[in-house]
Amino acid sequence: MSNEELARLIQNLIRVGTIMEIDHEAERARVRSGKLETDWRPWCEVRAGRSKTWDPPTVGEQVILLSPGGDPAGAFILRSIGSDANPLPSHSPDETVREYPDGAMAKYNHETGALSVTGITTMLVEASESITLRAGGDINLDAPQTTSTGRHTIEGLLSYLAGMAGQNGENGTTSIQGDITHVGGSLSSNGVVVHLHFHGGVQRGGSNTDGPA
Repeated sequence: MSNEELARLIQNLIRVGTIMEIDHEAERARVRSGKLETDWRPWCEVRAGRSKTWDPPTVGEQVILLSPGGDPAGAFILRSIGSDANPLPSHSPDETVREYPDGAMAKYNHETGALSVTGITTMLVEASESITLRAGGDINLDAPQTTSTGRHTIEGLLSYLAGMAGQNGENGTTSIQGDITHVGGSLSSNGVVVHLHFHGGVQRGGSNTDGPA
Protein backbone atom coordinates (compact mmCIF):
# COMPACT_ATOMS: atom_id res chain seq x y z
CA MET A 1 0.00 0.00 0.00
CA SER A 2 1.44 3.35 -1.05
CA ASN A 3 1.67 6.33 1.23
CA GLU A 4 -0.86 8.15 -0.93
CA GLU A 5 -3.40 5.33 -0.62
CA LEU A 6 -2.84 5.10 3.13
CA ALA A 7 -3.32 8.88 3.49
CA ARG A 8 -6.58 8.64 1.50
CA LEU A 9 -7.91 5.87 3.74
CA ILE A 10 -7.05 7.85 6.87
CA GLN A 11 -8.70 10.97 5.42
CA ASN A 12 -11.87 9.04 4.61
CA LEU A 13 -12.02 7.35 8.03
CA ILE A 14 -13.93 10.25 9.61
CA ARG A 15 -15.40 13.02 7.48
CA VAL A 16 -17.91 15.83 7.96
CA GLY A 17 -20.61 16.15 5.32
CA THR A 18 -24.24 17.04 4.66
CA ILE A 19 -27.24 14.89 3.83
CA MET A 20 -28.05 15.18 0.13
CA GLU A 21 -30.80 12.55 -0.32
CA ILE A 22 -32.93 10.32 1.91
CA ASP A 23 -34.81 7.07 1.28
CA HIS A 24 -37.05 6.66 4.31
CA GLU A 25 -38.41 3.25 3.30
CA ALA A 26 -34.93 1.80 2.89
CA GLU A 27 -33.62 3.70 5.94
CA ARG A 28 -30.70 4.99 3.90
CA ALA A 29 -29.25 8.39 2.97
CA ARG A 30 -26.54 9.82 0.75
CA VAL A 31 -23.91 12.24 2.05
CA ARG A 32 -21.83 14.86 0.29
CA SER A 33 -18.44 15.62 1.83
CA GLY A 34 -16.31 17.90 -0.29
CA LYS A 35 -16.09 16.24 -3.71
CA LEU A 36 -17.08 12.89 -2.23
CA GLU A 37 -20.67 11.71 -2.68
CA THR A 38 -21.53 8.44 -0.99
CA ASP A 39 -23.90 5.72 -2.12
CA TRP A 40 -26.96 4.94 0.01
CA ARG A 41 -25.74 4.35 3.56
CA PRO A 42 -27.55 3.66 6.88
CA TRP A 43 -27.79 6.27 9.60
CA CYS A 44 -27.36 5.49 13.30
CA GLU A 45 -30.48 5.60 15.46
CA VAL A 46 -30.44 6.11 19.24
CA ARG A 47 -31.88 2.62 19.78
CA ALA A 48 -32.51 -0.30 17.43
CA GLY A 49 -33.13 -3.29 19.73
CA ARG A 50 -36.18 -4.19 21.82
CA SER A 51 -36.50 -0.44 22.39
CA LYS A 52 -36.53 1.38 19.07
CA THR A 53 -36.41 4.97 17.86
CA TRP A 54 -37.22 6.59 14.52
CA ASP A 55 -35.65 9.97 13.93
CA PRO A 56 -34.46 10.24 10.32
CA PRO A 57 -32.04 12.94 9.21
CA THR A 58 -33.12 15.80 6.96
CA VAL A 59 -31.65 17.11 3.72
CA GLY A 60 -28.94 19.67 4.43
CA GLU A 61 -28.25 18.34 7.95
CA GLN A 62 -24.56 18.32 8.84
CA VAL A 63 -23.36 14.89 9.95
CA ILE A 64 -20.26 12.84 10.70
CA LEU A 65 -19.47 10.09 8.22
CA LEU A 66 -17.64 7.12 9.76
CA SER A 67 -15.98 4.78 7.26
CA PRO A 68 -14.43 1.68 8.89
CA GLY A 69 -11.13 0.95 7.16
CA GLY A 70 -11.38 4.27 5.35
CA ASP A 71 -13.77 2.94 2.69
CA PRO A 72 -16.85 5.21 2.20
CA ALA A 73 -18.66 2.29 0.55
CA GLY A 74 -19.08 0.81 4.03
CA ALA A 75 -19.70 4.09 5.85
CA PHE A 76 -22.20 4.77 8.61
CA ILE A 77 -23.87 8.15 9.12
CA LEU A 78 -23.36 9.50 12.62
CA ARG A 79 -25.44 12.50 13.57
CA SER A 80 -25.39 15.44 14.03
CA ILE A 81 -23.48 18.75 14.09
CA GLY A 82 -25.08 22.19 14.36
CA SER A 83 -24.40 24.59 11.52
CA ASP A 84 -25.21 28.12 10.38
CA ALA A 85 -27.96 26.66 8.18
CA ASN A 86 -29.39 24.65 11.09
CA PRO A 87 -28.55 26.35 14.40
CA LEU A 88 -29.24 24.57 17.69
CA PRO A 89 -32.51 25.55 19.47
CA SER A 90 -30.92 26.52 22.80
CA HIS A 91 -27.64 27.51 24.40
CA SER A 92 -28.73 27.05 28.02
CA PRO A 93 -26.82 24.54 30.17
CA ASP A 94 -30.05 23.92 32.11
CA GLU A 95 -32.28 22.91 29.19
CA THR A 96 -32.98 19.84 27.12
CA VAL A 97 -34.79 20.95 23.96
CA ARG A 98 -36.34 19.25 20.95
CA GLU A 99 -37.49 21.44 18.05
CA TYR A 100 -39.53 20.14 15.11
CA PRO A 101 -39.80 21.40 11.51
CA ASP A 102 -43.32 22.83 12.05
CA GLY A 103 -42.15 24.96 15.00
CA ALA A 104 -43.35 22.61 17.75
CA MET A 105 -40.96 22.39 20.70
CA ALA A 106 -40.52 20.19 23.75
CA LYS A 107 -38.39 21.76 26.46
CA TYR A 108 -37.37 20.72 29.95
CA ASN A 109 -35.47 23.01 32.31
CA HIS A 110 -33.86 20.85 34.97
CA GLU A 111 -32.93 23.92 37.02
CA THR A 112 -36.51 25.17 37.43
CA GLY A 113 -38.24 21.81 36.92
CA ALA A 114 -40.44 23.26 34.16
CA LEU A 115 -41.55 21.04 31.26
CA SER A 116 -43.27 22.63 28.27
CA VAL A 117 -44.61 21.34 24.96
CA THR A 118 -45.63 24.15 22.61
CA GLY A 119 -46.56 24.71 18.99
CA ILE A 120 -48.39 21.39 18.49
CA THR A 121 -51.75 21.02 16.75
CA THR A 122 -53.22 17.97 18.49
CA MET A 123 -52.19 15.59 21.29
CA LEU A 124 -53.29 12.03 22.06
CA VAL A 125 -52.55 10.24 25.33
CA GLU A 126 -54.10 6.76 25.35
CA ALA A 127 -53.97 4.18 28.12
CA SER A 128 -55.67 0.78 28.34
CA GLU A 129 -56.26 1.06 32.09
CA SER A 130 -55.84 4.43 33.79
CA ILE A 131 -54.28 7.89 33.63
CA THR A 132 -53.44 9.84 36.78
CA LEU A 133 -52.82 13.59 36.93
CA ARG A 134 -51.45 14.66 40.29
CA ALA A 135 -50.19 18.09 41.34
CA GLY A 136 -49.36 19.75 44.63
CA GLY A 137 -51.09 22.90 43.40
CA ASP A 138 -53.69 23.58 40.73
CA ILE A 139 -54.51 21.72 37.53
CA ASN A 140 -55.94 24.17 34.99
CA LEU A 141 -57.81 23.44 31.75
CA ASP A 142 -57.85 26.48 29.45
CA ALA A 143 -59.89 25.91 26.28
CA PRO A 144 -62.99 27.38 24.59
CA GLN A 145 -64.72 24.04 25.13
CA THR A 146 -63.90 20.75 26.81
CA THR A 147 -65.76 17.48 26.27
CA SER A 148 -65.55 14.33 28.35
CA THR A 149 -67.43 11.03 28.21
CA GLY A 150 -68.26 8.33 30.73
CA ARG A 151 -69.11 8.57 34.41
CA HIS A 152 -67.47 11.18 36.63
CA THR A 153 -66.90 11.09 40.36
CA ILE A 154 -65.83 14.25 42.19
CA GLU A 155 -64.70 13.62 45.75
CA GLY A 156 -63.96 17.23 46.70
CA LEU A 157 -65.94 20.46 46.42
CA LEU A 158 -67.36 21.24 42.99
CA SER A 159 -67.45 24.97 42.23
CA TYR A 160 -68.62 26.64 39.04
CA LEU A 161 -68.36 30.33 38.23
CA ALA A 162 -70.23 30.85 34.97
CA GLY A 163 -73.45 28.87 35.35
CA MET A 164 -74.32 25.29 34.57
CA ALA A 165 -76.23 23.66 31.72
CA GLY A 166 -77.16 20.03 31.22
CA GLN A 167 -79.58 17.39 30.01
CA ASN A 168 -81.56 14.65 31.68
CA GLY A 169 -79.59 11.80 33.19
CA GLU A 170 -80.19 8.10 32.77
CA ASN A 171 -83.83 7.12 32.06
CA GLY A 172 -84.70 10.83 31.67
CA THR A 173 -84.21 11.53 35.39
CA THR A 174 -81.73 13.79 37.14
CA SER A 175 -81.23 12.97 40.81
CA ILE A 176 -79.48 15.03 43.50
CA GLN A 177 -79.19 13.65 47.03
CA GLY A 178 -78.60 15.70 50.19
CA ASP A 179 -79.40 19.25 51.24
CA ILE A 180 -79.22 22.08 48.72
CA THR A 181 -78.60 25.69 49.72
CA HIS A 182 -79.37 28.34 47.11
CA VAL A 183 -78.30 31.97 47.63
CA GLY A 184 -78.92 34.85 45.19
CA GLY A 185 -80.79 34.78 41.88
CA SER A 186 -83.92 32.79 41.09
CA LEU A 187 -84.55 29.06 41.27
CA SER A 188 -87.20 27.96 38.74
CA SER A 189 -89.00 24.65 38.22
CA ASN A 190 -91.31 24.22 35.21
CA GLY A 191 -91.71 27.97 34.94
CA VAL A 192 -92.41 28.51 38.65
CA VAL A 193 -89.94 30.68 40.56
CA VAL A 194 -89.66 28.90 43.91
CA HIS A 195 -89.21 31.90 46.19
CA LEU A 196 -92.16 33.71 44.54
CA HIS A 197 -94.46 30.70 44.83
CA PHE A 198 -97.23 31.07 47.42
CA HIS A 199 -100.04 28.85 48.72
CA GLY A 200 -103.37 30.21 49.84
CA GLY A 201 -105.77 28.93 52.51
CA VAL A 202 -103.08 27.36 54.60
CA GLN A 203 -104.13 26.42 58.13
CA ARG A 204 -101.35 26.51 60.72
CA GLY A 205 -100.63 22.95 61.80
CA GLY A 206 -102.93 21.60 59.14
CA SER A 207 -102.31 19.85 55.87
CA ASN A 208 -104.69 21.67 53.54
CA THR A 209 -103.17 23.94 50.92
CA ASP A 210 -104.31 25.43 47.67
CA GLY A 211 -102.55 24.59 44.41
CA PRO A 212 -99.61 26.55 43.10
CA ALA A 213 -100.21 30.31 42.88
